[in-house]
Amino acid sequence: MAIRNLMEDIVSAVVDEVLLKEAKDDRETMTYKQDIITYVLNRVPPKYFTSERGILHGKLESQFTFQQRTDILFLAHEALEITKKRRIPEKHTENDRIDVKTNFLPHIIGEILEETTFSIIPDVEVTLLYNDQPAQMIDSSWKNPYITNKATKGYYHFWPEFIDDKMSKNNKILFHLAFKHSKFNEKTIELTTNYMDAYNLYKSQIIPIVLFEKKEGVDITFLYE
Repeated sequence: MAIRNLMEDIVSAVVDEVLLKEAKDDRETMTYKQDIITYVLNRVPPKYFTSERGILHGKLESQFTFQQRTDILFLAHEALEITKKRRIPEKHTENDRIDVKTNFLPHIIGEILEETTFSIIPDVEVTLLYNDQPAQMIDSSWKNPYITNKATKGYYHFWPEFIDDKMSKNNKILFHLAFKHSKFNEKTIELTTNYMDAYNLYKSQIIPIVLFEKKEGVDITFLYE
């Protein structure tokens, strides 16, 4: 059997998740797929296999750690941002360039699930709030609020901007995450994060799984349709 890199399949699936969301706002993003996959594969360790047994082992192992998945999601978004700027620079401003920034906050990622069955809930509106307002993102390629879907497995993620005249480099910075869905009770949680003087793709801030309570009388069978 020919040698294959299992990460090609894993990265391709994650990139599909990212592009599925982005394509709702910009159909051109689907044309970036191969560029993005190449970018990510050049930055993650390969996992080679040569047998059917190797495929099975790899597929089981591909339920890889949360941090590994986070790294690939982060790299996919970074690749999308870079590709967009290279192909359609007129849509971006100098403020969108990460390489000109000097102050950073960590990338934030979490997961929201139905509380009794731990099922994925599509169409949850997740908003990262700072001082009771949607937090500013590091550039225009990051969405706030973020809308979950089945393809992204209940994950949400943000990369907030460090605001020089409002945030402290020496103290923890307070945010809130607000969750809304027409069939679930609204929920808000508090989180704090710290200033960074450089961004690190491999140090995301992981939010514990959030469990969402359905409204009284709601039939959750729609989650399995």
